[in-house]
Amino acid sequence: MHFETKRVRLTALAEFDLVEAQNFYAPSGAWVVDHFMTSIDQALTKLSEMAGIHPIFYGHFRMGVPHFPFSIYYDIEGDDIIVKAILDDRFGPARISAHFGPKYS
Repeated sequence: MHFETKRVRLTALAEFDLVEAQNFYAPSGAWVVDHFMTSIDQALTKLSEMAGIHPIFYGHFRMGVPHFPFSIYYDIEGDDIIVKAILDDRFGPARISAHFGPKYS
């Protein structure tokens, strides 16, 4: 079976989310940050092959990140996967919905 891979692009907001997550894990040690980023990279690689199979939350597909309480929120636009946010699942619904703007608040 052959899966068609799509290009994954991160929005500026998703890149900012990653910086915030790295800053959160930094006090735990560089190895934790490295493990987190490896898990993100693996999830994004898998996403490039399996986009669109995940449930929709707050108007976007949501995929969990293995080993960490984070989710990747994304949309599919043509042949591209646009990552809108990478958020800590421990955030409450109000904070997550506010991240996506007033439509979801």
